[in-house]
Amino acid sequence: MHLMKIRSKPLPKHPVVYMPASLCKELEIDVGEQVDITYESQHIYIEKACPDTTHNKRYITETNSINIPKEIVKELEIKPYQPYSLFLDQENNRCIISMH
Repeated sequence: MHLMKIRSKPLPKHPVVYMPASLCKELEIDVGEQVDITYESQHIYIEKACPDTTHNKRYITETNSINIPKEIVKELEIKPYQPYSLFLDQENNRCIISMH
């Protein structure tokens, strides 16, 4: 799997990830569309929503942000201002949030 690092920074007080417009364009995700959010270990995966899945779904806001579901925040023990890195996984057409 080849990943392209987009950025590293701390989360805001509330667990929200701001996606660069260029990343949304690359993933063909527009404002108002739903994305599937899944997780494994310390990684959160965001990809265009598939209507047949039961994954957590969130809408892309006008600021290209995505709220991380409370279930994932609790499970991964995500804290306010926790550092993370955002990656583009072109092979699987998704982005990956790696918590530090």
